[in-house]
Amino acid sequence: MNTVVLLLIALALALWYSGARAKENATRHVMRALERADLQLLDGSIYLRKIALARIHAGRFGLLRFYAFEYTANGADRYRGIVVMAAAVMTYLQIEKDGRAVIVTAADEGDRESDESRRQSGRVE
Repeated sequence: MNTVVLLLIALALALWYSGARAKENATRHVMRALERADLQLLDGSIYLRKIALARIHAGRFGLLRFYAFEYTANGADRYRGIVVMAAAVMTYLQIEKDGRAVIVTAADEGDRESDESRRQSGRVE
């Protein structure tokens, strides 16, 4: 009985930690995408909308966390965006800029980060 209780507590702590890490990474990706698009995050936070069990990372099951956020271009209008996290990895981010959807995927982020690191190291192609 005590072992089961300890396992449940350990599972709850692991889920909490995983969720906190995912939200922290999601916030970082959102802030970076909005900064690149010259937009501003409203209320300074994102919030969890949905959790789903799905196949992620080489066919293994894991949790997808869907976070929503609001942002503005001019301080008056509010727009909604979404970011999807598989564990602590961003898989999808969508914002709207000038009436067009701007979608960023994990592959796009990796390409941008490698481009930025090449530029910073002086290896521009």
